[in-house]
Amino acid sequence: MGVCELCGKGRTSVFTIFVSGAKVAACAACSEKRGVSLPSKTTGAPVKSTINHKRTRKNDNRPKFEVASDFHLRIRKAREALGISVQDLGRRLNMRVQDLQRYEGGSVPPDSVAKKLERELKIDIMVETDTDNSTPVRKGSGRTVTIADMFDEMMRDSSNG
Repeated sequence: MGVCELCGKGRTSVFTIFVSGAKVAACAACSEKRGVSLPSKTTGAPVKSTINHKRTRKNDNRPKFEVASDFHLRIRKAREALGISVQDLGRRLNMRVQDLQRYEGGSVPPDSVAKKLERELKIDIMVETDTDNSTPVRKGSGRTVTIADMFDEMMRDSSNG
């Protein structure tokens, strides 16, 4: 019995697996999510996982983009400059008005939505990022951050590029 270093689950059976080159103790669920074969309870032989993971290139030199820090102001100003309401923009983009209002209020849109807004409003929302591979530390939630949280965020960031 141990504590899973990925999800934080306590008093569970843990297995030693490698995640991004680091050895961690992981529960069966976290191990299977990452495609690791676990020993069978009856035979002790590894059981093949059915999860396929997409491999990423390490030296991908394509520029990386992220949503600009003032994206919400750009969206609202462009919409107002075109003289259209949030409802009209929602109809044009086939989007809910509530979602558009959230984006204008500062909620970050998914990349696909940001690109739709860029095309419709003829503005730039996605800006090229500096590729220094640093991740800001977020504080204040009071929630314990596990290795899995950091790994999942890293994988999301790399797949959005």
